Amino acid sequence: MMCLMSAVDALQEIAAQLGKKDWNRSVNHCNAASWRTPNSVGAPYNNTVNCNCSYPDGVCHVVQIFFKAQDLDGTLPPAVVKLPYLKQIDLNRNYLSGTIPREWAYTKLEFLSISANNLSGRIDYLGNITTLQTLSIESNLFSGPIPPELGNLVDLETLTLNANNLTGELPTTLTNLTKLKNLRISSNNFAGRMPEFFGSWKQLQALEIQASGIEGPIPSSLSVLSNLTELRISDLRGEGSLFPPLQNMGGMKHL
Repeated sequence: MMCLMSAVDALQEIAAQLGKKDWNRSVNHCNAASWRTPNSVGAPYNNTVNCNCSYPDGVCHVVQIFFKAQDLDGTLPPAVVKLPYLKQIDLNRNYLSGTIPREWAYTKLEFLSISANNLSGRIDYLGNITTLQTLSIESNLFSGPIPPELGNLVDLETLTLNANNLTGELPTTLTNLTKLKNLRISSNNFAGRMPEFFGSWKQLQALEIQASGIEGPIPSSLSVLSNLTELRISDLRGEGSLFPPLQNMGGMKHL
């Protein structure tokens, strides 16, 4: 089975915007055997486009684009919005620059990882991708506050914002992220105290807040997070503070 020509054209446009120079126009993008990096699972690189051919319309639709560590030096592609069935994008460890395209706000992505690039600007549009379950933008140059709209991502399970230039206080709308399991916000320039609403994330398993700019003390609400297995909090602004009781965290492995 083949992709629609509109999808093939969109892939070509995406490749050009990313700076992908090894794109083969003659490849059937919906043939897994012809467009997949062998044994890339768990590897530090990936060069894969996956399609789903089981939709009722009988057409193959692009659902995954994984271009990890491909030396891409372009920009984030606005043309992603032309692939309405796309669910996952992984562009980690490239040399991409520029900002997050406005068009991405209209996608139905569930997994978005653009970590370890040279991306900059604000992250406001991400709050419109309400289907997201994983959002990883660490190790970039993003700036400005976390938009309150990020609280609209109610299905979010993983949020990694480490190593950027993000500022401002954490918005109270983050209390809506009740499915959150992994939160990492270290190495930023946030302001304000660590909020009590951390206790809202009952499913949280990993929490990392190191050199984030946030002030202490550590809120007592942290002690109710019984599912935590990894807790890393250090270099808070202000006077030193003690950890709240941790006896409820029976599964703790890394502290």
